[in-house]
Amino acid sequence: MGMYFFKGLLNLTRNTTKARLHTVVILLVLSVLLGSCGYSSKAVLRSNVRSIYVPIFDNKTFRRGYEFDLTKAVRDQIILRTGLDIVDRDEADSILYGKITNVVEGVLIGDFTDSIVESRMTVFVDIRWVDTRTGRTIVERQNIARSAEFIVPRNETASTSGNEAFVGIAYGIIEAMGDEW
Repeated sequence: MGMYFFKGLLNLTRNTTKARLHTVVILLVLSVLLGSCGYSSKAVLRSNVRSIYVPIFDNKTFRRGYEFDLTKAVRDQIILRTGLDIVDRDEADSILYGKITNVVEGVLIGDFTDSIVESRMTVFVDIRWVDTRTGRTIVERQNIARSAEFIVPRNETASTSGNEAFVGIAYGIIEAMGDEW
């Protein structure tokens, strides 16, 4: 009788192992199918546009130097998130024009002596992406805005929050470039 008990236990263990194996295989197949649905971290842009020129953005604010930081952030995001090559103006299929229209800084938290504890910087940008071969505008967006906060007691400044805002706005610009499709 003891022999039959062990054989039954062995069969039960084999069935449980088979059930687990089937579950693992099903989960693996589902993850492959769901993972291959075409999702990507790259922006979806027109396939006939392969290169871009990004001139220094215009700056309509009184804050000097922001145009250089934002242009660098946009170029970096194009490299990271798109398949576009950044080239000279004469070789480009397209040009991305941009303009910083406003920078707003506001106090979020002050202390009892009216010193700033936490503040927010918001940057507003207009863009126009043009196909150089046809002269047609591919994408035009106004008032793309991103904010970044900074906390003074942590030695964060408007400059450090500006850099964070520029990376955020560059990310938003790449999103806007892909919105048309």
